[in-house]
Amino acid sequence: MTMRPLPLVLLALALPVAACTAPTGQAASAFGRPPSAAPSQEPAQPRGVVSVAEARTVLDQWDKAEADAQRQGGTGWTAAETGFAATMSKADSRAREMIGETVTTPRQAIVKPRFAIPGKVSGAAWFMAEFRRKGGTAWSQVIFKKTPDGWRMVFMSITSAKSRPPAVARDGDGLATALAPDDGDGLVASPRRIAQAHARLQATYGEDRDALRVFTTRAIPRLNADARRDERATLGNEWTMEVRSRPVAEVYALRTAKGGALVWYGIRQQNIHVARPGTTATMTFTDRVPAALSHGRSYERRAVLKSAGMYLAVVPRSPGPARVPAEWFISLSAGGS
Repeated sequence: MTMRPLPLVLLALALPVAACTAPTGQAASAFGRPPSAAPSQEPAQPRGVVSVAEARTVLDQWDKAEADAQRQGGTGWTAAETGFAATMSKADSRAREMIGETVTTPRQAIVKPRFAIPGKVSGAAWFMAEFRRKGGTAWSQVIFKKTPDGWRMVFMSITSAKSRPPAVARDGDGLATALAPDDGDGLVASPRRIAQAHARLQATYGEDRDALRVFTTRAIPRLNADARRDERATLGNEWTMEVRSRPVAEVYALRTAKGGALVWYGIRQQNIHVARPGTTATMTFTDRVPAALSHGRSYERRAVLKSAGMYLAVVPRSPGPARVPAEWFISLSAGGS
């Protein structure tokens, strides 16, 4: 899986042809069933949904599974990922193949791994691993969830050293606190509402005031909404544009040491363009990935771009708005008539 940032590209329209662009041993068992704990004479210690040793094994197994998937051309992610993450990785691999890029990327060794392991969660067990790679400065945050097939990655973010998220809150036993999706105590909004606010901003081109107050001025959701509004303006009287945006069901959140939260969420989106009656302008996707997905076709009546994004929001203690330092965006399909 490789992060592909969202390009903020304007939509250009010209007669008779219009151009449309869009943002673009024992350890071996841990990824299946975790090994049984060895007998110990020491008193039982409070533990979270997984031990640190098991979490490290899960991380190592995942890294190997990701590398294996890349070597196989990006077609088999089931040993490493599930759900929304697997959908995005498959789409990203397909897009890279279509535009002539290699799916395999250099993978340096993981260094300085740290784990945020909740004492308890609602639903399936999950935890967060944070690490950087040898020779690099960026930090990766990976959410692993326990599935019937073992631990799988379900969300991921990559941040620069400068925008690295703050420390997670830990209790006296070193365990993290997971927030329920609707727990907004001490926050500008609950984790679920943050994802919903992101979606509303896209659908309203940044004109929903309640959604605006959730994010900082330069947060990715607001910048993306501004870009969509600029695209719509370039269409003039030739084509209409509608953005349908909705959050995915799953959202993961951890309390920070200062009372805020880290929230991982996903968005699915459709940009729908419809030609106005009497127009002679056609529309073509010109950004590399949408152009490849649409095979360079021009559309006379309707053009639809489907995309998905995965985000990390860093939420301070209320009333501060959230910043969004990480985005993984991919175009899923492009078509029309």
